[in-house]
Amino acid sequence: MQAPNHIFSKQQWRELHSLLNELDGKQSLWLSGYLAATAIESTATENSTDLNIPLIAFGTETNNCKQLAYLFGDLCRKSGVNVDVSDLSDIKPRALNKRDHFLVITSTHGDGAPPEPITPFYEALFSNEAPKLNNIKFSVLALGDSSYEKFCATGIQIDQRLEELGAHRFLPRQDCDVDYEESAKKWMASLLTLLPRSSKNSSDKLHLSIPIESTECSISNPFTLEVLSNLNLSSKSRNEPIHHLELAIGSNTISVEPGDAVGVYVANPPELVAALLDATGLSGEHPVTLDGHALQLVEALREHRDLTIPSLALLEYWSNLTNDAELTTIANSAKPDQRRYLRTIQVSDLIIKWPAHPDPQSLINTLRPLQPRLYDVANSLSAIDDEIHLTVKMYRYPFGKRREEGIASRFLLELQPGDSITLYPHQNARFHLPKDKTTPVIFFAEGTGIAPYRAFIQKLSTLEQAPQCWLLFKEQHFEEDFLYQIDIQRAHINSVITHIDTVFYDDSCEATLHSIALKNEQRLMSWIDKGAHLYFCGNRATLEHCESQLKRHYDFCLGEGKWTSLSKSKRIHRNLY
Repeated sequence: MQAPNHIFSKQQWRELHSLLNELDGKQSLWLSGYLAATAIESTATENSTDLNIPLIAFGTETNNCKQLAYLFGDLCRKSGVNVDVSDLSDIKPRALNKRDHFLVITSTHGDGAPPEPITPFYEALFSNEAPKLNNIKFSVLALGDSSYEKFCATGIQIDQRLEELGAHRFLPRQDCDVDYEESAKKWMASLLTLLPRSSKNSSDKLHLSIPIESTECSISNPFTLEVLSNLNLSSKSRNEPIHHLELAIGSNTISVEPGDAVGVYVANPPELVAALLDATGLSGEHPVTLDGHALQLVEALREHRDLTIPSLALLEYWSNLTNDAELTTIANSAKPDQRRYLRTIQVSDLIIKWPAHPDPQSLINTLRPLQPRLYDVANSLSAIDDEIHLTVKMYRYPFGKRREEGIASRFLLELQPGDSITLYPHQNARFHLPKDKTTPVIFFAEGTGIAPYRAFIQKLSTLEQAPQCWLLFKEQHFEEDFLYQIDIQRAHINSVITHIDTVFYDDSCEATLHSIALKNEQRLMSWIDKGAHLYFCGNRATLEHCESQLKRHYDFCLGEGKWTSLSKSKRIHRNLY
């Protein structure tokens, strides 16, 4: 077949033709439908600014807001409302003036920060150069976690800023906790009564259905994998040990690239479930319903409900149940005061301090859902294609006068070979290797932040010619906490890693990641000048401080704003927690 040169370059055609020759009939059918749907949606988007159709924009780190945005887009089209769906990271505030309706769905990361990918939009919106938006109607769906003091902060801030810029709030902001589904549905339903219907419903052409049964792992189709091994990488005497888990993919199909994560479904410790049942006098065999499915109370408590952080709904229910004056006063206080109080107690504290005998179904309905936890994948499937590797640190933290353990890390560290674990892939495209395989890379890692770099290094080792690679790693002790030391040293010997610099803070309290980098200033500046990409992964406080010091030095040498330019050109990649 001759290449259509007016459409494809010769290189594109060679690569495309090579791929097509490898596809079977089912894959070819799926791809043809996918490309057709993409082309139609692309054409609709190109013409959308002329139509002034509503824009649904999402900001997210865990993809919850993205899923809601596309769900809402589907609901709108089925209702005869033409919409566009876009990532806030792809939007410039000045372009909003081409729209009549701007609908924002955004989360808040940690204790009040915007999702990292939307930082350019967020900063532009709050800058002094932000445009007036007098002709826009807007509404905001804000996702958050009430266990944090700055609940839904990003959504609240964007909502207020849009109003300051002259936009008209045509539906009040909806703030959602971790159990956001019902609140989100109500917000969407209200908007559907207010948004303008298009003269011609184009939903038929925008929704091509390819009847192929999905066998690929996803958040809507999680897979259960077998634990092959669970090894302690650190000292046995360490207070917060770090483990390496290997999981068998088996016959499953899981798509993860180096830099991606998996969402792991965890379970509460059996003794925590038993303590709650004892305190309430309930039988674990009592039947309850969850999302339309019948199951026993003990299963719902162990696998589906958060038994650590109490919800506002639980506070209200328990206040009505006990009729205690002190608890009633707390339950009747302002929402910020309620959240502040709930951060000082756990579910068991509430139930033990104010004993009562709840209805099992009501108890389940008022507990927060047990959320899956994201863990970076520590291997490349191009090097080890039948396993998923994870690096997990036991999380211990002070709570009042006692110390607690993280539910997820404890669950994972207690797994034994032969046990099962349920998970789904989580794409983290902003933390992938550069597309240009010759681009130098600089990796800053703290603790378990080494995990995705192990996957990167495995990927680089499969290349015919690896790019320059500089690894800077921080941990506790050299002899006991040099995670994946053999892997890293082998990669260095094989020239996959060009330079390695380590900081072990119990051995040398003065050295830091940024001081080591600046000690090699000539290399750092030279590599950045060559187009190097910089990666920061691990503890947020440690690595934000590291980056701030590098930014300060870089801007001092080259001029104010130069580091920010690197970030805007997507050469700085962050994966902080």
